[in-house]
Amino acid sequence: MMKKFGILFFLSLFAFLSQVNPAEAQRRRNTNVTIEAEVVTGWNRLFGKPRYRWDFLSAPLNLAGATTMGIYNPNGKEPLPLTASTRKDAVLASIVDPFLETIFPVFDLETTDPGAVNVPLRQIDTWVSGDLSVRTPLPFQLDAPVVSRSQSNPESPNPITVADWFKASGQMQINCDSRGNNRVRVRLNNLIPNRVYTVWAMWYTADGNIFPQPFGGVPNAYVTNSRGNAVFSRQLNFCPPEAAKKGIDGNRLLSIITHLHSDHILYGAVPVPLVAGRPPGTVLHMQLEWNFPGVGTRLIKKP
Repeated sequence: MMKKFGILFFLSLFAFLSQVNPAEAQRRRNTNVTIEAEVVTGWNRLFGKPRYRWDFLSAPLNLAGATTMGIYNPNGKEPLPLTASTRKDAVLASIVDPFLETIFPVFDLETTDPGAVNVPLRQIDTWVSGDLSVRTPLPFQLDAPVVSRSQSNPESPNPITVADWFKASGQMQINCDSRGNNRVRVRLNNLIPNRVYTVWAMWYTADGNIFPQPFGGVPNAYVTNSRGNAVFSRQLNFCPPEAAKKGIDGNRLLSIITHLHSDHILYGAVPVPLVAGRPPGTVLHMQLEWNFPGVGTRLIKKP
């Protein structure tokens, strides 16, 4: 009897020791993902064309997106289209994409200030009066009088070109565990130096709308250094890969994007106000986008 008991004891002990320890089990339940950003010329746009088709959505939302920059046209009122064959030294300028009204019906593009279109990105105006009645482009700090308003000097005060734009890169590290600890850290390199950016999660909501959410909560902003580099870290109330693949309560994460605010202004929990006559593309320009595996069909190869 004792011999039988001893055999059973050692078999049980062996089985216990053979199990994965709790820390190992926890590690296996974690989600650790690294995603490289791609340079874009608008949300879900590259050179004016959709990058992804959201297969779970019906037309026209299955191709939702918007171009947010064109090429400066010194001989006309509208910018020239930015294409894959555009010269690398071409100057980037503000633009308005008519498709905005399709995905965001709240925008009335007829109210767009015509003076806000076809402006080189370094010359976008900003508010200079306390009552927000006057906007003007600002000189660079080193060119301005000591007692005056100015914009921070970049490494090069030259116009922002196609080549400048496509130097950017961004690596997003996402760590989620089974206890609900969701953290994200983004390393950004070679963006436009000394400029204000924000990060947004683009959702398709359960009620059928496209919703830009401040990623990680307000303030969802960072400022690049003199080399165009920055780090953005946040703790989240959801796990992005899970929200993209399965959705949460009927809401589906489409992608994550970062915007340049060419007017140097942040607008709280919305990308831009609806009443200022400056829709995305005039003061807001998407530069990097992070997409998740299994969300949509890729239409354009990586540049």
